[in-house]
Amino acid sequence: MGQRKKRARHSALDENYWDRLDNVAKLFPSITNTRSPNVFRICALLKDEVDPEALQTALEKALSIMPSFSVKLHRGLFWYYFDINTNRPIVREEHSYPCAPIYRAGERGFLFRVTYYNKRINLEMYHALTDGLGAMSFMRLLVYCYFSVLFPHDVPEEYIRCESDEVVRDFGEDSFVKNVADLPDGDEKPGKLPEAYRLGGYSYDGTRLGVLSAVMPADSLLGLAKKHGATLSEYVCALLIWSIYNTSYRRALKNKPIAVSIPVNLRGMFDSITLRNFFGHLTVSVIPEKNSSFEEILAKTKECFSDGLTKNAFEREITNHVKIEHIPGIKFVPRIIKDIVMRFIFAKNDKRHTMTFSNLGRITLPDMISDRVDRIEVLIGGSQTHVKKTSLCSYKNNIVLTFSSTVDNNSIEQYMLSYLAKCGIDIVVSSNETPAPVKQQKPKKEKVKKEKVKKGKNKSEVDI
Repeated sequence: MGQRKKRARHSALDENYWDRLDNVAKLFPSITNTRSPNVFRICALLKDEVDPEALQTALEKALSIMPSFSVKLHRGLFWYYFDINTNRPIVREEHSYPCAPIYRAGERGFLFRVTYYNKRINLEMYHALTDGLGAMSFMRLLVYCYFSVLFPHDVPEEYIRCESDEVVRDFGEDSFVKNVADLPDGDEKPGKLPEAYRLGGYSYDGTRLGVLSAVMPADSLLGLAKKHGATLSEYVCALLIWSIYNTSYRRALKNKPIAVSIPVNLRGMFDSITLRNFFGHLTVSVIPEKNSSFEEILAKTKECFSDGLTKNAFEREITNHVKIEHIPGIKFVPRIIKDIVMRFIFAKNDKRHTMTFSNLGRITLPDMISDRVDRIEVLIGGSQTHVKKTSLCSYKNNIVLTFSSTVDNNSIEQYMLSYLAKCGIDIVVSSNETPAPVKQQKPKKEKVKKEKVKKGKNKSEVDI
């Protein structure tokens, strides 16, 4: 008889715990590699320096309250599955590029990473475990616990447990399976999207990821979007397409659309509070005409939002994905074969998008700790096919627009931020890429002519 597993002191999971991956999560292990790690980051920039020991204690406390993140990923014969992780998660100082690979085949570590640097707390999450909203729930809990350790009288533990109790109970729900719809026979399937315009540039080596963050006043940017009769997501998406059009697209073939893939949180639409992945995709596809104006591109973008952001459209998407799992005999197909098929399908579908844009929305923290946090940022990791990804979130009156890039071409970011600056938006830009120092030429030394002295007697000397 094998030795019984010991429960880690940070985890409240049963020693025999295991669970299936949700419908979307099953894709990520199949398509994960070094260049496409499927990792995203949420970071909290504090007012003061991070205390590493308090952060370590806070992480263990957060996992004891929300134990569903104390898992590792196993490769079964037919499917991947989660198993309890009894190891102790370690908080480390950041020493590598953001969104480095977390899951590697054969390794069974945690599916998240917590690091710190100066005043910044970073939570990096592997997408098979949860999506942006699920990770934000864990990040909020981590920040609660961190300040509870430092200031126990200001942030009581009872408040933390009461705040997180409801969401903890719903990790086991696969909301995709729960919301499968019986589509009518006459329901029209959306047509296949054409291959989209692809961005180029000189690729960075290894896991190097270029990050550029732009901090702007929320009221100013929201006012600018409202002035154009658009939501914030519509305005920023249209501005991304406009920036691509005015940089690389003008010099390329113009028969392909600029298509932006936008993850959409489905919890509110389908009345779900699951911590697992539960999102759909909205595609905004625009073929700019010659001398198109920003207003024309914005009008087409708003039309795509209006047509795509419907419950019926996402019901169709959910049902079509879940039905694949119920094809007769598919559950007996070995996982290795499923991985090959999934990679092929994903690569084919991924060619229909130019880039990804994600808006995590407005982030709030309770009054007792909100003044201790300066801002919240979100960052999407790179991939082989989408060389640029953009994310946005707001906290208090700060909106942070973050670009992640696996290539050295920043023309889109420069054009977009310059356009916003001309519209009167105050922008503070930061980047993890340090430009090469300018080579200073050493001053040329003046050549001094040396007079040659002939050996021998001087003409003024007289022989005696």
